[in-house]
Amino acid sequence: MSIIRTRVADDTWVFTSRLYVEVNAGLVVTPEGGILIDTLPFPSETRQIIDFADRVCPAGIKYVVNTLSHADHVYGSYLFPEAELVAHETCLEMLRTYGVKALEEAREHTPELREVSIRLPKFVFSEGMVIRLGGKTVHLIHSPGPSPDTCVVHVREEKVLFASDLMMPVPMISSPWANIDAFRRSLLNLHDFNLESIVQGHGDILLRGEVTSSIDSGVRYLNDIQRLVARLMADGGTKHDLAEYDIEQFGRSRIPLGGLVQQFHLNNLHYLWEKARAEQRQQRQAATA
Repeated sequence: MSIIRTRVADDTWVFTSRLYVEVNAGLVVTPEGGILIDTLPFPSETRQIIDFADRVCPAGIKYVVNTLSHADHVYGSYLFPEAELVAHETCLEMLRTYGVKALEEAREHTPELREVSIRLPKFVFSEGMVIRLGGKTVHLIHSPGPSPDTCVVHVREEKVLFASDLMMPVPMISSPWANIDAFRRSLLNLHDFNLESIVQGHGDILLRGEVTSSIDSGVRYLNDIQRLVARLMADGGTKHDLAEYDIEQFGRSRIPLGGLVQQFHLNNLHYLWEKARAEQRQQRQAATA
């Protein structure tokens, strides 16, 4: 099955998986070589990126950026052995700690992943990094929230931002590594860029007229679900009451990503509920100690 290819600027392309939750990767083409931003999870799809890059970027892929350590963003990195692999220092740490074991488990259920190997980044950064290549300036900015290793990638001349999982049809915080406060700060920081488009980690590309409102909508959603959980707990509600609060009640559509956003939304609510309950237990234990 062919991936979806979209041109978002003169020299910048987006590749969207048809096999896994519309995850996106990107390619910036220059006369001196290409900068690939993430890969797609299955080798068959990443090889389609390679075939396309061979046609439009004769100088080859010079850099591959891992915007975070999640499997759907990094599993194709091994197919670019000649390129410099770049990531945040925490991405390297998480790939070492969790990546190999997670891949071993995934191979048992998905035969196509048996050829995949985890490639570790050699170039790591802390707060940010700049890649200059063939007249393009690409800024990598640490933007934690969905995960502590998340970074966004700003292609300055094209006014395009690859936002990784910081921007999705619904923010996802139902992970032990997510941090809702950091998530909000990282989203608000996106207002500092002059953008023509944002490439979300999954789903549709956001165009100029949607950029500001989509950033603000993400922050508002995080605020609203946090307030909802706090109110329900204060009123003596139960976890089962969360099912009554559909994603559309928070101003978001349930259509994107094949309808999976509704389940992601419920996962967020359940995660916040369990987190709040755990904090309450800790407070009671501290009070009786």
